[in-house]
Amino acid sequence: MGPRLQRALHRVAPSQDTAMHEPAGSVASHWGTTSRSYFYFTTAALAVCLVFAVATIMVLVVQKSDSIPTPPGIFPLKGGNCSEDILCILQRAPFKKSWAYLQVSKHINKTKLSWNQDGIVHGLRYHDGNLVIQFPGWYFIICQLQFLVECPEHSVDLKLELLINQDVKRQTLVTVCESGVQTKNIYQNLSQFLLEHLQVNTTISVKVDKFQYVDTNTFPLENVLSIFLYSSSD
Repeated sequence: MGPRLQRALHRVAPSQDTAMHEPAGSVASHWGTTSRSYFYFTTAALAVCLVFAVATIMVLVVQKSDSIPTPPGIFPLKGGNCSEDILCILQRAPFKKSWAYLQVSKHINKTKLSWNQDGIVHGLRYHDGNLVIQFPGWYFIICQLQFLVECPEHSVDLKLELLINQDVKRQTLVTVCESGVQTKNIYQNLSQFLLEHLQVNTTISVKVDKFQYVDTNTFPLENVLSIFLYSSSD
């Protein structure tokens, strides 16, 4: 081998040795940078896919909800209007054999309440302030009255009684217009609920102590008596 060739090989050898002995830290840094870039790209892609999937599901759910028709005879609740909510519940309930919804009559002034003749009575009979049972079974009874008291100089007792065959089954008593306190008007709502097994010709009625305080002007629709057959015996 000639001297020139030896010198050429001597010049090349160090560069190859240097390349083979490159510090490990620089190689690891290079691979770490590549791994992080791949991780970030993969995470971003998965996030985009997840957002797209959620959006697609929401669109399908909304379309399905819009495509469901409202069944006939279903009435939405009024929200806050208790008596109309009761009527809505009765109208959309599966029971239709025996139920009633009556509003109190204004043209009375006695303890036993009378009810408007244009109320809804189905499968029952109404006579002289009484609802008369025509089918035996378990009945759910609801009575709600709104009172308005222009406070005198003394306290006033408000009473609501729910009667079955002239016997008091449920009663509510509230004292308003505290003595010695100057108050103009007091609005008071009284309600009673009863689940009772009733036979044919059983009567249902309502009594109050002082009819003059039953508010038939400001909230005339809030004074109601409602009943429905929950479970029939026949």
